Amino acid sequence: MEPVEEPHAWMLEIALMLTLAYALAALVKRLGMPRVMGYLLAGIALSLAGFKPHPTVRAFATLGIITLLFHAGLEGSIREFFRGLKASGLIAFGGVIAALAAGFVAVPLLGLSIEGGFALGVILSATSVSLTVTTLEELGKINSREANAIIGAAVVDDILGLALLSALSGLALGKVDVLLIPSITVLAFAFWVAVSLGTGFASRFIYKLSSAIEPREGVVVVVFILLMALSYAAAYMKLSSILLAYALGLGMSSYRYIGRVIESRVWPLITLFMPLFFVYAGIVIDMEELIAMGIYRNLWVMLIIVAFGFLSKIVGCYLAAKASGFDSHKSMVIGVGMVPRAEVMLVAAALSYEEGLIPTDVYLSTLMLILFTSLLVPPLLKRLYSSELRGIT
Repeated sequence: MEPVEEPHAWMLEIALMLTLAYALAALVKRLGMPRVMGYLLAGIALSLAGFKPHPTVRAFATLGIITLLFHAGLEGSIREFFRGLKASGLIAFGGVIAALAAGFVAVPLLGLSIEGGFALGVILSATSVSLTVTTLEELGKINSREANAIIGAAVVDDILGLALLSALSGLALGKVDVLLIPSITVLAFAFWVAVSLGTGFASRFIYKLSSAIEPREGVVVVVFILLMALSYAAAYMKLSSILLAYALGLGMSSYRYIGRVIESRVWPLITLFMPLFFVYAGIVIDMEELIAMGIYRNLWVMLIIVAFGFLSKIVGCYLAAKASGFDSHKSMVIGVGMVPRAEVMLVAAALSYEEGLIPTDVYLSTLMLILFTSLLVPPLLKRLYSSELRGIT
């Protein structure tokens, strides 16, 4: 289906995407799977049909996932988050180190150069927890200790990913500054902490100011303005906008009254636009391109990339979580929860491919990894929690 050259086509597209998303979500729910699977399958179906969404649709999809992570922050506790940050940092480092190691192990298996092995390690290190957060929200586990650890690890992982991407860019240009990674990591993390703590300290002032402007809905308007401004700042810094949205929500959670007021106001936005994000994510996986490229002809490469993509995060994060005091079951939940890949991985893969650091078959296999992690992680998480319940009974 060719994109409609009509300025208001996005309205019909959103209607189509939401209809298909909720229809398939209801179907997979009956089959015992998380609803988010239905959203992703809707996107994949539209991708197979050659559907090309209007740019406005992406804006609404992004709004949906930003508000979801903001809402997750509101349900959290800034004190608990920083109390568990040591463990989260260790989990993130475990996953990144395992991913980099997997890249170098793949060098002889895939015939890559050492530079290509590093590039593959950077590609595999990029976690995207939007899918995990949505699944945990649906399972009623978003406030659990392991969920807080996953989100905290995602914050650190995103910051490390920014530093590694900078190093990868330098490698492509033949200029690698060894001091670049720690300096970018420290600056980006300091900015994230400043947002979360600063918002926490200013939350009462924000409430009083917004109430003076507009007694009933002023606080929602002011906080939404802050949410959009910080999301833009994060994107400008090459960080994930959703994680600064989480920082804002976490800061606001320190003032429980304002948190409860905003929670009830933003949930309708999540209900409407969060499914669009996952439908759009499914569409971005260009199934036509994968079929045309004949990925089956490079099955060995695909199997290695997909296996290493899963194992690097599961093993690295599992061992780190165990070392941080989590039991085996919770450590496995964390490991699986850190597996999904999305936009940051695509950026790293595209940069590596354009600069000739990885060949075409490796690049296409990274797209397959995104597809497999998107489809397998939600049911795996549900199965893990179901086995826990069976163990209790």
